[in-house]
Amino acid sequence: MDKMFKRTLLGAAVASVAFSGAALAKPATDTVDLYGQVALSVWQFGEDKIGGGDAPIKFENESRFGLRGTKELARAPKLIWQLEGGNVGDAGANSGLGVRDTYVGFEFEDGGKFRAGRMLTPLYQIVDWPYSGQRAGAVFDWGGDVIGGARYDRQSNMIRYDSANLGGFSYNLAAGRGNESDKDSNFVGAGLHFTTGGLTFHGGVEAGDNRTVSNLNTAYNQWLNQNPGDAPALGDDDTISARSDTFAAIVGFEYYINNFGIYGAYKREEAKYENVVLDDVARPQLDGTKIEQDSYSFGLVYSGVENWQFKLNYAANSDADLNSATVDGTNDYILSGQALYFLDDSAITYVRPYTISKDDSSSEFGWVGVSSTTSNLT
Repeated sequence: MDKMFKRTLLGAAVASVAFSGAALAKPATDTVDLYGQVALSVWQFGEDKIGGGDAPIKFENESRFGLRGTKELARAPKLIWQLEGGNVGDAGANSGLGVRDTYVGFEFEDGGKFRAGRMLTPLYQIVDWPYSGQRAGAVFDWGGDVIGGARYDRQSNMIRYDSANLGGFSYNLAAGRGNESDKDSNFVGAGLHFTTGGLTFHGGVEAGDNRTVSNLNTAYNQWLNQNPGDAPALGDDDTISARSDTFAAIVGFEYYINNFGIYGAYKREEAKYENVVLDDVARPQLDGTKIEQDSYSFGLVYSGVENWQFKLNYAANSDADLNSATVDGTNDYILSGQALYFLDDSAITYVRPYTISKDDSSSEFGWVGVSSTTSNLT
């Protein structure tokens, strides 16, 4: 039995189980693709040293796989589905099917596609690539100071519509649950894209309400140091809970010509807090607090050397604003480079050195590399 038949049989079996509830007399899928990557990285994250860490050299196993398929329905649009597993990691704890994009939906001829399940939000899809590549995400993606976050990334309980290409213009619309088990916590989002020649523009917005907040970071204490009052400072062992209404927006561009490329983006995130409880004591004086922060990402790409690609990226977070007052010392930046070599059309190796500063600290050096990736398993 050859490998291709084994993959087809595996996929058909999974698809049959996945759609058995539909009680279809015929197989529930016409095509099944097995896809994924086998990737192992060696890294030493510079941000681990900030605050006194030793940043040991580590391995990261980002291997994963997924299944996706289609079915031409007799009396409905084409059925599309996907089951995607997470990265293996150290012990496989988060590698099960459904950890990453997992959905079912319909694809309309010349009319886009509608999906329901677990997916990237339209705004985060723009944040993620290319603006958070080359380790820039340590600042531009998850390195900000808005307590509890101001947008989602990959989210379950979502419906999403992606339009067809309309003369270079396309858009995405999404809505779904914020906190998984809370009917009062929801979000809506949209993305807009326009391509002409080698130039592409992106824009995205997302708004959420009643988000559960249960973590802390630097912005609040930094602000208290500059604006002393009766609100309590937070120690390392303090706990906090709150609800927040959030808003995020991003605009960006990409431009590629011959062997050169340039891209850049600006992002705004904000959250307003209510029902703040600190160490099990309600703190009404903190209700209405609002944190805002701006972020930037810029990159250059050069592919003029055979089988090589070189990138340079800079990303930064401005000082956060808390209740319209600037919180000094909350700015971050990262400067990263990457030299990538194509071992094959489906395998790469690269080295990625970078320098990073968090919360106006002195910069630290880190690197990621010796990573080989296979993306096409079919």
